[in-house]
Amino acid sequence: MLTKAGLEFVLKLTDFFHGHWEDPGWGQRPMNQVLIMLSAHTLANGIEDPEARRQVQGTLEKSMADAAQKIARHTS
Repeated sequence: MLTKAGLEFVLKLTDFFHGHWEDPGWGQRPMNQVLIMLSAHTLANGIEDPEARRQVQGTLEKSMADAAQKIARHTS
């Protein structure tokens, strides 16, 4: 179960996503990927099995770091 702050965070992301689906390229850009993975990481807190949660979140954290590197290279 998400905390109140976690639920508010997910709701804010959901609100941000509203309307962005019309862009066929949305979700493929590195910044969008980070937002999607961050949402999944937050939702993974609900996985009760600690090992499964660690694996899922660890994979997401690595992917977010890779996407952040792409963003940093593109903006510099």
